[in-house]
Amino acid sequence: MRLIVLLLSMGSVVLFGYALAGMGGYLLGKGRLDYVFTGLLGGFGAAVAALLLWKKYLDMILMEDTREKDRDNS
Repeated sequence: MRLIVLLLSMGSVVLFGYALAGMGGYLLGKGRLDYVFTGLLGGFGAAVAALLLWKKYLDMILMEDTREKDRDNS
């Protein structure tokens, strides 16, 4: 799961860069609005998915730790 979170995080950075490339094109007179929207939507989507998966992973670790402590106390 950590690898998936890493890939999603890296993907969000790449997609935000894609959006910046689309906006930077306007400085040269060749801006691409589809690059901007694709980059922003994909970047935010990948970032949200990475955060949700990371929270799920942390909850899973916490649950295992709690179970282990309960077993040791018994």
